[in-house]
Amino acid sequence: MENKRKKTNYKFRRFIGIILLILIIFFVYKSIRGKTYTNHKTAFPTFTLYKDEVDAKSYNILKEKVYYSNADGIALYNASEGQKVPVIYDIVVINLMNDVSSLKDELIKVNSALNYKLNKKPTEKISEEEIESIKKIQKDIRDENLLQAIEDINNLDLNTKQSISISELTELMNLSVEELNSKKQELLKQISRSNIYYQAEYSGIVSYKIDGLEKYYKPDDLSIYTRDYLREHSRRIENETKTQVEKGDMLFKLIDNFSYNMALSIEDLSSLGDIKIGDKLNVELSENNIIRGNVAKINKSKDKSGVVILYLDEMIDKLYSERIRNVKIVKSKQKCYKIPKSAIIKRKGIFGVYVQEIHGLVKFVPIDVIQPLNSSSYVSSGDKNGVIKISDKEYKTITINDSIVLNPKTVDDSQILN
Repeated sequence: MENKRKKTNYKFRRFIGIILLILIIFFVYKSIRGKTYTNHKTAFPTFTLYKDEVDAKSYNILKEKVYYSNADGIALYNASEGQKVPVIYDIVVINLMNDVSSLKDELIKVNSALNYKLNKKPTEKISEEEIESIKKIQKDIRDENLLQAIEDINNLDLNTKQSISISELTELMNLSVEELNSKKQELLKQISRSNIYYQAEYSGIVSYKIDGLEKYYKPDDLSIYTRDYLREHSRRIENETKTQVEKGDMLFKLIDNFSYNMALSIEDLSSLGDIKIGDKLNVELSENNIIRGNVAKINKSKDKSGVVILYLDEMIDKLYSERIRNVKIVKSKQKCYKIPKSAIIKRKGIFGVYVQEIHGLVKFVPIDVIQPLNSSSYVSSGDKNGVIKISDKEYKTITINDSIVLNPKTVDDSQILN
């Protein structure tokens, strides 16, 4: 009986021992496996373009002239907004709405008298001039250009052969051909006075966006453009293009499209570094829309702010219509990676990140921080081989395919390969 009890206790102790051994092996295995196969929270770098920029406000200083109506009448506009026109191009014609019907009747009689004097016999055949006039009228109607159509119809009336009795020309027939031609030119001159033509004095851009600041922004004296001056002359008006105009109304402005200036108001001139006259600056108007100009004048304020004035000869068609705008001066730009700021650590005096390898192991990879932000940082992508230089030593940096550990504190020293 006692032997049986001893045998039972031995089996029980053996069973307990086996269970304890299994538990020990299990916990050791779990401990080792847990350290080796920990998966960290990671993210991949974002390839982007970093731009070192300075905020500024720009003011266009253009070679421009505003044209005003010299009389009351109906305005006919022959150029669209932003259209480039050559010199002596008819931009606007104002019809004064004068009654010139009697003058036109007299001109028809003078033409008939001249035809008799010169033995030009009436013919039913339509002349080339009449055909061209008819084509112009048809085009005016298609374009819904009614004022021009009326003018061309009047011209057709003057050039079309009229049935005039010789008895109506008695007084005119006593005049010589030279006198008749002189009278004809005088009548044409009087008839033409019913219209006022506004022509381009030079080739340039036509704009109806008149802001009322044209008289304050002229390229004559660049030294006047201080920050105070720009602030005082920044209130714009909106001009409305009208068909029925009165004397003194603004019609349009003509802008020289060859060169212009731009004043850049800057809070801190030192942010541009040691700039001087003749240096080139890149100004970003909008995304991927950058103009390049030469520094023509620097007007410093009593504080650290000031105005930099550029000379430009490109892209005026992109910015002429808006005199004042917020811009960025691009000092430099480079391709780089954007990574979470939380991933960056400093190890042995070098900034870097942990890149996850297999089985939860990680590798420390040096980085070169270009610009830290609130939650992320721009870091260099290195040369074409992905190599960066830190304190005259070269290091292989991260790549676009590296899985970066977001929280380095979760990495145990035993998991670091280097």
